[in-house]
Amino acid sequence: MAEFSLERDEFTHEALADGGIHSITVKGGAITISRFGMFSYYQVGTSYPAAYRWRVLAQPRSEIRLFFVSKGRNIHVRCDGETKVFSAGEANCSLVREGCTQEITLHGEGACELFMLVVGRSDVSLPIADSQPHLYDFLKADQCAWLLPGQNIQLGMRKITLIQQILHEKKPVHLQAAYTQVKLAELFVLFLEKADRFGEEEAVTLLRPDELARIRQVRNMLHDDPAAPYSLVGLAHAVGTNETTLKTHFKAVYGMTVFGYLTARRMELAKTLLLANNLKVSAVAQEVGYKYASHFSAAFRKYFGYLPTKLLRMLVSVPAYLSAGACPEVCTYLAIV
Repeated sequence: MAEFSLERDEFTHEALADGGIHSITVKGGAITISRFGMFSYYQVGTSYPAAYRWRVLAQPRSEIRLFFVSKGRNIHVRCDGETKVFSAGEANCSLVREGCTQEITLHGEGACELFMLVVGRSDVSLPIADSQPHLYDFLKADQCAWLLPGQNIQLGMRKITLIQQILHEKKPVHLQAAYTQVKLAELFVLFLEKADRFGEEEAVTLLRPDELARIRQVRNMLHDDPAAPYSLVGLAHAVGTNETTLKTHFKAVYGMTVFGYLTARRMELAKTLLLANNLKVSAVAQEVGYKYASHFSAAFRKYFGYLPTKLLRMLVSVPAYLSAGACPEVCTYLAIV
């Protein structure tokens, strides 16, 4: 089999080499497939509403696949006759048995951002038989299954931050693969930790579907347009609830306040813009909703512990064992973790 099958809507990561990255233009956007160590991942992004269907070809071994959707709605993931529906701000985990395909359908209801993390089941070794029976049963299942067959997990800023670091943080070329693999492992562990506590989060499970839908709507507003001037009263009225209920329910679902989430979203977006586009601080401040660059710089320093200008000044020198001629990419800007 070729490394990638581009016939219609079929893709595979089976033969992708360690450190390999492959991007394919698709309807409305692109799919990037990468492998780092024992992890592979698919990044799917569309810039406008586009109906599109694709599938991951059958693999020679069973795999665990984590899905994180940061933008879009009515995204269907189907495997072995069972379909899971995702909307923005949701995550879940599937076990795909060897020989099974998995189909993903975008129904064209807005732009889409999806991240799928893949790891072989045989690569996962966790002492969980006694302490986490649900996870143990999932990993030992003899058929395709979802770790959380009911409600999806809400996608918080910490996971979004990790995904942004995986996709956008630039390290010296000799460290990039190791850095990416560490971040992929961190994302995997963070998800399993959240899933393990999912049943204990009574405040979330007790929310009615309409209440949870309102909180998701607020989260999507903050995520999609972080530069807008928000108020608690305005957000509450926009989704048909009151300020007190919004504050209580948002904290229960996402583990932080409304404006804590907005600040985190603004700061993580600002860092991505500074690193990816090498923009001036004043331009980035405007992009994330700050009228004055000084106010933005103060907020950035409070959040990260250093000024935004430091990202643009930190030049990495070439290690002694590498020559500039052999590895010119090593002279690059360092993204501070």
